[in-house]
Amino acid sequence: MSNYNPYTSPADGYNPMPTKGYPLADLGKRFLGALVDGLSGMVFVGPGYGLMIAGSIGQNEPGALVLVGMLLIGVGGLALLGVNLYLLFTRSQSIGKYLMKTQIVNFETGERADFVSCFLLRAFLNGLIGAIPCYGIVDIIFIFRPDRRCIHDLLAKTKVVDISTAA
Repeated sequence: MSNYNPYTSPADGYNPMPTKGYPLADLGKRFLGALVDGLSGMVFVGPGYGLMIAGSIGQNEPGALVLVGMLLIGVGGLALLGVNLYLLFTRSQSIGKYLMKTQIVNFETGERADFVSCFLLRAFLNGLIGAIPCYGIVDIIFIFRPDRRCIHDLLAKTKVVDISTAA
């Protein structure tokens, strides 16, 4: 049983950032990790989009390049999903978090977050809620709180820590 109580005041000894040996990831690492995640998406599906654009220039009907481009987008998207699912399941990291040496952990225990927290709550559920206009901006703005947790972290009861000092 955890003694964590989010309603306790700082004067009562409440620590908004309980850790298990690792500090919270700083804003720079979180930003770079998100940037790498976005760029990795472009690497996986970008060639397909390039072929689609090249195949549609001056064409009235879709040509072979457009169809091959669509196929590459599908294959690249599935490959990206597979890599990220593998990393989330085995390491609680995305491609960006892996390269930036950050990791998703359970907020209360500091243990590596499970797949349900990493994918179903942080990514899938948050993605569904992201259909609400302006939600994405509000989610990002939450990172400026003292505990550096976005709304998706609050939903999944997670935090992102810097594991670059791990042995």
